[in-house]
Amino acid sequence: MRKTFALAGAGAAAAALAFAAPAYAAAQPSISATPNPFYPGDTLTLTATGCTTAPQLQSDSGLFAAPPAFAGQPTTWTAKGKTRSGLTPGKTYVAKWTCEIEGGTATLSLTTTPGKRPGTPKPTPTRPAFSFGYDDVQLSSRRVVPGGSTTFTVTCPTAVTITGNGFTQSPLTVTKVGENTWRGTGTFKQTLPNPTTATVICKDHGAVKYTTDPGDGNGGDMKPKPGTRIPTGPINTGDGTLYLEQRGGDSAMPLMAAGAGAALAAGLGVVVLRRRTARGRS
Repeated sequence: MRKTFALAGAGAAAAALAFAAPAYAAAQPSISATPNPFYPGDTLTLTATGCTTAPQLQSDSGLFAAPPAFAGQPTTWTAKGKTRSGLTPGKTYVAKWTCEIEGGTATLSLTTTPGKRPGTPKPTPTRPAFSFGYDDVQLSSRRVVPGGSTTFTVTCPTAVTITGNGFTQSPLTVTKVGENTWRGTGTFKQTLPNPTTATVICKDHGAVKYTTDPGDGNGGDMKPKPGTRIPTGPINTGDGTLYLEQRGGDSAMPLMAAGAGAALAAGLGVVVLRRRTARGRS
């Protein structure tokens, strides 16, 4: 009389053999699948043992895109089975095969639950590279007078150093007052050099330099260093005038930022301004 066996599996691999007749001593058939966990659309590697013939798919709950074809020899069989890409993560799928064993037929059952494929992480937005320039420096006053002062407010992501030949202290004491924001105040000497200069350095990002017109008799402009290209375009005086009152009060010299009517010196970004004759000159 032919015996029929039923095989039930749990998880991804399991199989238990039940006999309608008295217990049979042969090895229990089993089937397993890797990888575990898997995701919809993955290809599973199936391994069946204990069968004398290749397992034949009976049902799969829609798990596979096509029936896996087992190959091998008694009693080990393997197959590749591509799962459907439309499987529902978290849903249980059961596939059943039958195979011949010594003395009868066995049913192998594989229970699987696909996982949810991890999403592709969103790329971290990259900030544009910081470019330090005159727009990143604000002066409370551009007027240079003996004993006067001006406060620099600087935007810089690293560290700031402020120096000058007309300050009573150089470099100035600079304090971080906010995210990427620095502040330092300089007091001018009673006797000021001509020209009076100030340099603001943003570590690793460059520097800008401010200067008064030296008044060297060449028409009121400081000539650029050799090899320096002078920017072209109309002069824009803006509101960037900083005056240096000379002794006797007979003239004034402007200290300007970029775009306020001058030339930029190579490497340091030196801003040179035209001399302006003070109103009311006697």
